[in-house]
Amino acid sequence: MTEEKKNMSRRKFLANAGGFAAGAMAMGAGLGLSSKEAEAGSLPEYPWKQYFTEKLDVEKIRRKATKYYGQGNHCGESTFRAIIEELGEPFSNVPSQVMWFGAGGGAGWATLCGTVNGSGAAFSLIFGRSKTTMGLVSELFGWYSETPLPRKESSDQAKSVAGTPICHASVTNWCEASGKKAFSEERAARCGRLAGDVAAKAAELLNAQLKGNFAPVYEIPEEAQECMGCHTKDSMLENTRGKMDCLECHDNPHE
Repeated sequence: MTEEKKNMSRRKFLANAGGFAAGAMAMGAGLGLSSKEAEAGSLPEYPWKQYFTEKLDVEKIRRKATKYYGQGNHCGESTFRAIIEELGEPFSNVPSQVMWFGAGGGAGWATLCGTVNGSGAAFSLIFGRSKTTMGLVSELFGWYSETPLPRKESSDQAKSVAGTPICHASVTNWCEASGKKAFSEERAARCGRLAGDVAAKAAELLNAQLKGNFAPVYEIPEEAQECMGCHTKDSMLENTRGKMDCLECHDNPHE
C-alpha cells in the first residue's frame, strides 16, 4: 500500500470537503463518526483513478466474493464488495449495500447478472465517465457471455455458457447443463462460485489496465453483426440496440 493510502485515515478522508449526503453514507458504512463529523465530510472528486496504484490479488478477490455470497450478500453486492475492499480507501469507504439491489438480476427480475453489475460499478468508481470504463465493462460482459462457468478448475460443478450477460439465460442454461432446479441449493452454490469467478476476472482486467496492457478481445458474434446490418444505428430499420448474439433468444426470421 502506498504512503498516500496509508495516511488517508477515514476521518481525514471525510474531512476533505463539505457534503451531508456523503457523510451520511459514511455513517451507514459503520465508520463510527459523530453526526457533526459526518456532516462535514465528503468523498473525493471523481474519477478515483489516482487511488488505484497497486496490483490486485485476483485469487483473494475470488475467495472473498464467493464467501460474501454465502453470507447473504448475493451476486451484485458480493462482487462489488470484494473488489472495493481490495482497492482500499477511498473505494472501501463506499457502502457495499449500494449494490444490494442487483440480487437475482435486479430484485429477482433476472435481468443483468449481478456479478457483472457489481464489477462494472467498481470500474466506474475508478475511471468515472470514460471510454476506459465502458471498454472494461464491455469486455467483462463479452467474457461472461462466452466462457463456461463456474470457471475455477477445482470446481466439480457443471459448467455452462450463458450466451448473454442476462441472469435468466445464465441460470436456465446452467440448470439444463446440470439437471438442477433454479431455486435449489446447488444453483445457489453455483452462483456463489460465479460471483468469485467474475470478480476475479474483473480484477484481472483492472490489473491489465493498471499495467497499461489491457486489450479487448471480445468480438460481436457474426450472427449478431448480420442482424445489426438492418436493425441498429443508421440501418434500414434502426429499431434495436445491443452487442449480444440475437439468436440466443430470438428465432431467425429469415429462415
